[in-house]
Amino acid sequence: MTTLEVLNPCGTVRSSLSFAPRLDDLNGKTIGMLSNTLGEADRMFPFLQELIEKRFPTATVVAHTEFPQGGDRIDSEEIVEIVKSRGCQAVLVGNAQ
Repeated sequence: MTTLEVLNPCGTVRSSLSFAPRLDDLNGKTIGMLSNTLGEADRMFPFLQELIEKRFPTATVVAHTEFPQGGDRIDSEEIVEIVKSRGCQAVLVGNAQ
């Protein structure tokens, strides 16, 4: 007899990291887009920006081209400071491989 263990992907996250609370709504928020430049980012980010702006008309989207790009660049303290300086309350990260 085989026994399978099924994990619920909706469970709680156990981590020593602290996460910011989720935003209730993106209206009126500034959303930054960060890209590691893989997975057709130059095609997907404009499409996602259009969808966000349509659904949340008072949101401001800072395009991925406005930030340093590349896997080694988006995972840095430099990018944290740039995101903060642009006033972003949310960040969409495109991290394809």
